[in-house]
Amino acid sequence: MKRRRKRTSKRYKIILVAAVLAVPLFYLGRRVYRFADAIFEEKRLAKEKIILRAENDVLKQRIDEYKKGSLIETKAREDLGMIKKDEKIYLIHKK
Repeated sequence: MKRRRKRTSKRYKIILVAAVLAVPLFYLGRRVYRFADAIFEEKRLAKEKIILRAENDVLKQRIDEYKKGSLIETKAREDLGMIKKDEKIYLIHKK
């Protein structure tokens, strides 16, 4: 009987030690995963930031072109068919 109790008490001790070690390891694993995920997210956001800055620069250039007025005139002539005062239009028919 004594041998059986020693074996079962050893098993309980092993299970208890495993449970006590498993809880901190579980939380440590979660923290490591969150840290790695945060690093990947930071890299992704840095790339997105570069792309957005480039788009912003392009939009600023377009705003400057519109402020100058030459682009507006070109768009009005090509897309809307507008003409200046006292201008003559010649239509050429293609055969």
